[in-house]
Amino acid sequence: MYVPMKKILDHAAENNYAVIAANGIDLEMVRALITAADAKKAPLIIIIGGLQMARLANPELLVPVVKKLAGETASPIALCLDHGRDFSKAAYAVRHGFSSIMIDASSKSIDENVALTRKVVDLCHPLGISVEGELGHVGIAASLDGRDESLFTQPEQAAWFAQTTEVDCLAIAAGTAHGKYPAGYIPRINFDLIKRVKDATHNMPIALHGSSDSGDENIIKAVQAGINKINVATDLQMACKTGIQNALVKNPDVDYLTLMQHAEFACRSLLKHWIDLSGSAGQGALIEPSYNLASLLGDFDLSIIGE
Repeated sequence: MYVPMKKILDHAAENNYAVIAANGIDLEMVRALITAADAKKAPLIIIIGGLQMARLANPELLVPVVKKLAGETASPIALCLDHGRDFSKAAYAVRHGFSSIMIDASSKSIDENVALTRKVVDLCHPLGISVEGELGHVGIAASLDGRDESLFTQPEQAAWFAQTTEVDCLAIAAGTAHGKYPAGYIPRINFDLIKRVKDATHNMPIALHGSSDSGDENIIKAVQAGINKINVATDLQMACKTGIQNALVKNPDVDYLTLMQHAEFACRSLLKHWIDLSGSAGQGALIEPSYNLASLLGDFDLSIIGE
């Protein structure tokens, strides 16, 4: 079931769990992600970044794959542009069938952030497309940006930002960062900050980016504190790579088809674990399907034609 992200995240916020936003950049990853969600009866958000679209995940090719596979499961599946940096990239994703857009103007001034985010909302909402914004700035794991509290989201400002832009979800900075952390490093997530942002924004869906390699206990506590969307990219990509490496160790002459199957299997297995951490297993069956037939009937003047 292919749906906007808002339908999934509103249910998550109302029922105190999180949904995995999993990076899928080719056929094998997308199929692994959706089959894992189907097996767990979990809602799922597939995310694709702008640079990934340019290098590999061509929307003209991949969006139809996502829609086809999503249509084969009762689990709600959304497709979201991840960290769109400008309006043209957001519009490009809208034009090619994404159900949701994450616009990231967090590195700009607050006024520029609000203006760009609002512009994307005005484009997307009339089309039934969900929008996520970012306030605070989720930096780079290798640089340990997650320790820089000056980048963290401020609860009062988050409430104002959410009201002004009318986003459907807000990505916050609370101690995580994008990419792979230095060996042995586990981020310190500010769970109290998450709770305060949640309260200030009146329980709107909030997202944690840079969740890969953050530690299972941290993720569970973040969900308990109020996170409703957990972005996972690096861990899934590493799982695919490890699956291929393990297959080559066992048989250096293994064929390419088998290698890709090993990558897909490893990705599927890891996502099932993340779904369990998020509390979303089984929740997909509780989200009502979207029906569009009534909206396609047209308006009738019953005073003339009767019922």
